[in-house]
Amino acid sequence: MNSSLITHLQAAASKLEIDPNSRLGNDLRTLANKSARSNYQIAVFGPFNHGKSTLLNAILGNKTLPIDLIPTTGAAIKVVYGEELATKITLTNGQIIAAKNTDILTEFATLDNDRRMRDDVMEVEVSFPHPFLKTGVELLDLPGTNDRDEQDNLVRDRLLAADLVVNVLDVRKLMTLGEREHLRDWLENRGINTVVFVANFTNMLELEEQKEVQHRLRFVAESFRSQLPPGISNIYRVDALPALRARLKGDDATLHTSGLSAFISALQAIVSHQREELAEVRMPVLQSLGLEIQGLLQAQIAKLKAEIDENKEKCDRELALKCKAQQLIKAGWENSLKDVEQWLYLPNLISFYQAPLITVIRQQGFGEWESSNVRPRLRHSQQEINDWVTKAESFFNTPSVAPLQIVLPDPPELLLTEPSIPSPPEQTSTLNSLTPTALATGLGWVLGGPLGAVVAGSATTIANKLSGLPSDNNSTSNSNYDAEISEAYLDAAADYLFRLNTEVMETIKAYRDRAMMAIDPEIKIDRQIDPQQQKRLTDLESCLADILASASV
Repeated sequence: MNSSLITHLQAAASKLEIDPNSRLGNDLRTLANKSARSNYQIAVFGPFNHGKSTLLNAILGNKTLPIDLIPTTGAAIKVVYGEELATKITLTNGQIIAAKNTDILTEFATLDNDRRMRDDVMEVEVSFPHPFLKTGVELLDLPGTNDRDEQDNLVRDRLLAADLVVNVLDVRKLMTLGEREHLRDWLENRGINTVVFVANFTNMLELEEQKEVQHRLRFVAESFRSQLPPGISNIYRVDALPALRARLKGDDATLHTSGLSAFISALQAIVSHQREELAEVRMPVLQSLGLEIQGLLQAQIAKLKAEIDENKEKCDRELALKCKAQQLIKAGWENSLKDVEQWLYLPNLISFYQAPLITVIRQQGFGEWESSNVRPRLRHSQQEINDWVTKAESFFNTPSVAPLQIVLPDPPELLLTEPSIPSPPEQTSTLNSLTPTALATGLGWVLGGPLGAVVAGSATTIANKLSGLPSDNNSTSNSNYDAEISEAYLDAAADYLFRLNTEVMETIKAYRDRAMMAIDPEIKIDRQIDPQQQKRLTDLESCLADILASASV
């Protein structure tokens, strides 16, 4: 038997976490023990009361094994060579009970009154000085089948350890349904194909019945393809009890007619032929078990691959989802920024708001205008932009970013001072008493420089109108003053819109730079392939490869 194959099967069983006490675990252990055994083992099995023990006693020429009119064998009794008849009982607690005869078999190797085996017996061994046994042959007498599950399980396990199986048939009820199931499930399906059938009790049939039985026996022999040496039949007629009696009496004539001599010759030929190639003879049983373990390996490998592939698909789907979400969030955020930036585009601001702004500055209604036109528009954009970042932070689980806070620029303030223009003497006291006039919008912007001078020049006209005094008769000068002060309001409005553009755009630019880490993060997938799962898959694939390589040798 291929020892490397057994080693690889044991390694696979360990990786598959097969219970050592399960049927498969027992089979593997049995075959490992079989591989280490040098003796050739012949197991005899069949239903109760089919004459198995009687047949073995006839082969040995001695009433070595217990036989009676009722089924009695309640243990697997192994008969090996010994210089004298002796019995050794090994109990499950390790205790060994030895005797110089087989009398203790009645106590330890027979069924109790409830037809049950003892549960404290691990092994029963009988030694006997027989030439056939001296060649390294072991005979195994198994309990009868079709009675209790305990006996059937024991028989099933021990058949796997045998090198040759002898199936005893009762020709009076040839091949019951149970026997056919045993042939299929216990032998054929497990690769046990070195099988010989022994037909017992033929002497109890009438001649015509014997002919019918012979026909049916040939059908049994042909339906089960035994692997035996050339010229060796796989079915024999042996009348066990007459054969035993003839052996005990030395009646050679009856021994010959009983069929025992031909059967013993066949056994010797089989053993002689197969012992030379014992490893090859045992290989089919091991290969059958190997196929079963291969199937388990392949199923587990397929399951692990499916789980790994499923996990990878989940990771791929999650990655695709995150990438798509990132694209959508980023696009929405960019559109919101683009929308407010387009609104802040200076030519657009000048085009849409400069003229209305001049009017509200003149009318000192800038605060109301700003609350109606500027603040709502920027507050909406600010909220929309911050919402996109919040969504990104929540979806990608990134650190929080300080939200966008748009601060409006200070609004304009027009300060008009009195111009340095000589006044008539009679009006000196009135003009001197005119204090500087401020046209305040409440927006905090101060008009200075040349523009301030222009506005200040116009202040005289305003002051004169307020005091009821006539203004300069020079209409051209008055017209110039009006134009210059109008230009001052125009510039004030333009300057505010310019600062609205530049200051808010700078705020948005700084915010864009710091918010980018939340909007455009590096995509990471939390679920990764389990390294332990991958290692288990690799181990199982390696076990399968080793088994296939060993089985092909």
